[in-house]
Amino acid sequence: MRRLPPLSSLPAFEAVARLGSVKAAGEELGRTHGAVSKQIATLAEDLGVALFRKEGVGIRLTREGEEFAQSVSGALDRLAQARDRIRLKGQEQVIEIGLSATLAMRWLIPRMPSLYLEVPGMELSFRMTGSQIIPDHEIDVALTFDRLSWIEGYYTRSDIVRLGDVAFGPVHAPGFELVQDGVGYHCAKRYLQQVAPGTWDAWSALTGVQVSADQEQTYPHTFLALEGAVAGLGAAMSERRLVAEELATGGLVAPFGFHTVDKGFGAIVTERGRGKAKVQVLLDWLGRQAASD
Repeated sequence: MRRLPPLSSLPAFEAVARLGSVKAAGEELGRTHGAVSKQIATLAEDLGVALFRKEGVGIRLTREGEEFAQSVSGALDRLAQARDRIRLKGQEQVIEIGLSATLAMRWLIPRMPSLYLEVPGMELSFRMTGSQIIPDHEIDVALTFDRLSWIEGYYTRSDIVRLGDVAFGPVHAPGFELVQDGVGYHCAKRYLQQVAPGTWDAWSALTGVQVSADQEQTYPHTFLALEGAVAGLGAAMSERRLVAEELATGGLVAPFGFHTVDKGFGAIVTERGRGKAKVQVLLDWLGRQAASD
C-alpha cells in the first residue's frame, strides 16, 4: 500500500516553491493566502520536516524542501502531460461541424443515430453558421448545402469536397395563391434568406421561371421561412431534402419541381480537421446519405 503525502497540498507547494511567494501562488491558484499557508503546513506536518524558511521579507526552500519540490514538479508535469494525451485522444473522436441550423435540424440530426451505429466512438458537435463565417481554426468541417454554385467566395472554394447534388425550387402551402401573369408568376409574399438574398434570382436564371411578389420578407434562417410557407403566409425557396417530409404529407407543394445543381452539397475540411482520421469516415458517410436521398 502506498503512503502518499496529502495530494491536495501538492499544487500549492509546487506553486510556492516555483514562485517564491505564498501570495503569488494564491493568485495563480485562485486561493487565499491563508488557504495556501494551511496546505503548506499540512504537507510539512505529514513529511515531518520544514519545507520553507523565512528569509528577509520572503521565504526560501529548505534543503529538504528543494529535494521534495523537484519530485513534486516532475510528478505534476507527468500528470499534466498524461492528461493532455488522454484529452487529445478524446477530442479526436469529436468532430466540430459548421453548418446551417436548417441543414442540422431537417437533415443531419435525424440521421445521426445511423452514423453512431456505423461508426462507434464518433461524436459530432455543431456550430451554427449564419451571417458570420466561423473561422477555420474553430471547426473541423464546414458543410454547405444550399448556396455552393450561387455566390462567389467561401462557397466556391477550390478545396470543397463535393458530396452530392442538390435540387432547389419554390415551395408553398396548397392553398397559397401563385398566379400566372404576362411575365411569369406572382404571389403575395416570398421569403428571402438573410445570408443569401439572391437565391430566388439565381433559381430564375437557372430555370427561366420568374416569380414576383407584392412583399418580400427576410429571415436569418431558412427553417423560419419554411415554417412561414407551411403556415400559408408566403412562398419560400428550398432544397428538396429540407422539405421532404412536408412534400410527402401534403403540407407543402413544389409547383415547378426542383432544379438540380450538380455537386452542390459540399464539405470544406479545415487544417485542423485534416489531422483527424474520422473526418474522412464522416465525409464518406455523408456522401452515401446524399446519394440515398
